[in-house]
Amino acid sequence: MTNKKVGVRERTSYSIEEKLIVVKYAQINRKNAAARHFDLNAPMIRRWIKKSDNWEKKNKKKKHIGSGRKAFYPKAEDKLYKWIIEQRKKGLAVNYTMVKLQMHKILNEPTIQRLYPAGDDEFQGTLSWIQSFMKRFDLSLRRRTKISQKLPEDTDEKLENFKRFIIRLRSQYNFDLNSIYNMDETPIWFDMAGNMTINNKGDKTVHIRTTGNDKNRFTVVLTCSANGSKYPPICIFKGKQLPRGEVIPKGVICWFQENGWMTSDLMKKYIEFLFRLRMAENLSKEPAMMVYDSFWGHLEESVKDKFKQHNFYLAVIPVGLTSICQPLDVSINKPFKDNMQKEWHEWMCQGGAGETEANESEDDMVYEKIDKLIAKIKEENLDELDDSTEIVDN
Repeated sequence: MTNKKVGVRERTSYSIEEKLIVVKYAQINRKNAAARHFDLNAPMIRRWIKKSDNWEKKNKKKKHIGSGRKAFYPKAEDKLYKWIIEQRKKGLAVNYTMVKLQMHKILNEPTIQRLYPAGDDEFQGTLSWIQSFMKRFDLSLRRRTKISQKLPEDTDEKLENFKRFIIRLRSQYNFDLNSIYNMDETPIWFDMAGNMTINNKGDKTVHIRTTGNDKNRFTVVLTCSANGSKYPPICIFKGKQLPRGEVIPKGVICWFQENGWMTSDLMKKYIEFLFRLRMAENLSKEPAMMVYDSFWGHLEESVKDKFKQHNFYLAVIPVGLTSICQPLDVSINKPFKDNMQKEWHEWMCQGGAGETEANESEDDMVYEKIDKLIAKIKEENLDELDDSTEIVDN
């Protein structure tokens, strides 16, 4: 073996290859000689010798540089990479969905189609492709960390009690599945840039451009039933009434409240709204169950009395268990928001945030996006729901 030295470095870590050189020298010339030769301390070399068997196994499995599956559409991926860099220079967030959609657009460009005639038909845009693409171009996914909410210590007991209550209520009144409802309010932000974007590795500052409405939001009330039906979303905007000259698009339900959220008064209005839907389905005389969380606006006596007048029985989800017991939280809220965010990103990529026509207000664009999303929900079932899912028109 040649006396190949591992130079002294101003750091505290060494590669596996460097450690193995030291280990082999120590096995031939002993540990103390290796320590003197490489200017390292003997105890550390002793630890390396003990772990060296595993290192050699890992080293044998290591692929050579440049090995692995090559890109199927290298020219298209080059254009995609340039597009990502352009979006990031503008401060726009880039997520997996946007990358996949943009790749389809690139594969449909005439110059790219001549190179890959069947590219758009064959391209799947799988997660493994995205990960390989990002690795090839030295990209990474950057995100803000957050602390998850802890479940209550008596979670199992609360779950069991709630389950028994539901079973007892169903046995007593024999509700049909289309008469068991879940409703929930979820905030939607006017800016939906998110905290995550594909970006070059190593950048210390990761900027994401917004419209400047980071703190502005409205509330969307979603409702579904146990047979899989989804009902029209209700948007609650901040204010007392619709601004003068504005027109709400057909199919979009908008209410107004001073702070833009649900109150006990709006809950009573919601009960009337739901009762009219039940009348249209000839269910108004049948008993119904409403499952919802313990938000204060749901629990006022006037709200409970209103539900009772319309033959509704309430099942209030215990505090802290909505992430487990509330169907909307588990299956629908996230895909709904994902679709809204997708529409927002499409709008931003097309020159949103102040680059719209002068006669088009911000509210017009919000209504348009909601209208488009509702139409899409009517056409497509969410993956999490059964194939029999349907939208009931208002």
